[in-house]
Amino acid sequence: MSVHLNHMYVITIIFFLDLTAGDGVPTFDDWEIVRRVIKVLEPFNHLTLKVFGSLHITSHSLFEVLTDVHCLFDRWQDCGDLDIIFMTSKMRDKYNKYWGEGNKINMLVYLAVIFDPQCKMSFLDFGVNLLFPNVANDIMKMIDKELHCLFNEYSSNAGRIQLFEGRSSSSTNLYSSMEIDQSEMKTGLAKQKYLKKKKQVGLESKSELDRYLGENEEVNNSSSFDLLLWWKMNSPRFPILAQMARDILATPISTVASESAFSTGGRVLDSFRSSLTPFMVKALVCTQDWLQKSNDAINLEDYVDELQTMEDGNT
Repeated sequence: MSVHLNHMYVITIIFFLDLTAGDGVPTFDDWEIVRRVIKVLEPFNHLTLKVFGSLHITSHSLFEVLTDVHCLFDRWQDCGDLDIIFMTSKMRDKYNKYWGEGNKINMLVYLAVIFDPQCKMSFLDFGVNLLFPNVANDIMKMIDKELHCLFNEYSSNAGRIQLFEGRSSSSTNLYSSMEIDQSEMKTGLAKQKYLKKKKQVGLESKSELDRYLGENEEVNNSSSFDLLLWWKMNSPRFPILAQMARDILATPISTVASESAFSTGGRVLDSFRSSLTPFMVKALVCTQDWLQKSNDAINLEDYVDELQTMEDGNT
């Protein structure tokens, strides 16, 4: 503990000397600049939490975050504050480096928006025209083509499964097909067959995908809207699309949450030990493994001097 306090005291002295040797401690004008910058960065914190969530699906929200960032840039560009305008210009350049070409964005980013019943194609079309007005038509044609190709692939797989299940149950349906209900005789077997075929043709005239896209978007402004629950409740109406939604929406936007969960180094390097050398980090990680493996208790205070010597010799 005394070693830790001494380190904190030395850091405080160095920080004080650095401030007095330079421009001095922050003034009221400096803090005013900080307040202005916070107002700019606060929306980014909100969007970051929205994207990096690990307890809810995030794949459908990335495109909305991109459009929100674009709108923020436009608002700040016209705010009249030269410092904010300059900072926005730098941020926009960095943004365009990764998201400036719509035809190079991963197709799953677009498809996930379509499988959000609150957005579907209408919001996607609006957002694409907002972000990439010069190539919006080409991007939407590409998305539509990929969406129908993917739907046809899932449909063919579902058809093969149904064919296999139909063959396995053909013996049980043999006797049931021989039974004729009296109501069928009154209506007429041929007429019953005609009406059934007419109904089937009517359903087949519009695919499951066309029926889903043709329905109005869900109107729900509440943040508690459960997207997975919606697909679970509507899977009988859209069985193939429900399978597609399950696979597409399960794709995480970021791997930060999973990496931090399995990162030992993240638990060693914290805000109080951010200046450790790579050698010391390795030593701490290995020591942690040995402590968990050993049945004998080890008092780390007995090895403080030795660890300090190792640290000084490898800096």
